[in-house]
Amino acid sequence: MLRSKRKIIISVHGIRTTGAWQKQIASVVSENGWIYYPMDYGYFTAIHFALPFVRRSKITWFCRQFDQIKERFPEVTPSVVAHSNGTYIVANALKTYPHMRVDKLILCGSIVRQDFDWKTIFERKQATLVRNEVGVKDIWAAHANWLAWGDTGSSGQSGFAKEHVRLLQPRFPEFGHSTFQAYGHYRAYWLPFLDEPKPYEGETDPPWYAEEPVSPYDAARWSAMTYYHQYICRVHDAIADHEAFAGNGSDLLPAKCLWVVVPKTPGQAAKGAVTPFFQKHALKTGSAGKKDPRTFQYNGGEILYDIPTTLNTLSFLDNRQDSELDDAVAEFQKWLERLIHSSRSQCADTVQVKRIEELPATLP
Repeated sequence: MLRSKRKIIISVHGIRTTGAWQKQIASVVSENGWIYYPMDYGYFTAIHFALPFVRRSKITWFCRQFDQIKERFPEVTPSVVAHSNGTYIVANALKTYPHMRVDKLILCGSIVRQDFDWKTIFERKQATLVRNEVGVKDIWAAHANWLAWGDTGSSGQSGFAKEHVRLLQPRFPEFGHSTFQAYGHYRAYWLPFLDEPKPYEGETDPPWYAEEPVSPYDAARWSAMTYYHQYICRVHDAIADHEAFAGNGSDLLPAKCLWVVVPKTPGQAAKGAVTPFFQKHALKTGSAGKKDPRTFQYNGGEILYDIPTTLNTLSFLDNRQDSELDDAVAEFQKWLERLIHSSRSQCADTVQVKRIEELPATLP
């Protein structure tokens, strides 16, 4: 059994976006050995946002998704990063469902009401710390309440009205609604905040001190499920809808199938190892889907290629043994193939899983 101090980071995107920043922080999170779960409720238009019943339905959706993670990892206390409408969803989920507990919470481009009662959230032990990044030039946060009939606020542009020792509100004078989207910002501000041990109000130990060790096999299975739902299903749908595009984003490719290339070790799924592999085979980068695209590699265009970089997360588990990690890669492949060929899946005809050592010298 291997131990990981903080096992899960959840991210929630905003409206009128494909959540590109959620993909950006995947590598940053994996470098710390944390399992990453980018929650995706689809492309959310301004019209959807303006309808109260649609907007609030996502609060219930988030709670269901959160509870599913807790059922899978009952000893885990996830941390959450939310942007724009995602801040509204998460804050109101905490307010509505007292059983929901997170460790850290990062708010960017927050549209939560300025009078939100964080004091009660902390007293109910629902969060250890909240970081609200205030972008002084965030015009969208300043005026979001116009669309939401007073149900939201300008906390992302002006801050929350009531201060609290557990509520951090750093001000960024030059930040707009999405300026935070930069690797340097994630590493300089987010990672130290997420990694800081902090107990709930009235307690002495941080949440992760009480967590059970996580085996590399459990981590591999969770990574397989995340990769299947967040990547494979999206690419499959894009192939079926004839939405596989070349690098210019407009030329259609004659895509027929996706080859998922499984490396020998988790380290071979790291960006530093994946890029040389693609360059060796002269593969080019394309995109699948229009509203929420996923990237892939291609040669002639009929076969799309991807190496699951989520596997690299396993490399950062504490006290790991190479033999266990090699077995975990095999576990990842087994679970992935099980999901692809399950009775509920429609991906079996378009997705093939290939071991990297079994690939032909020249990729088709």
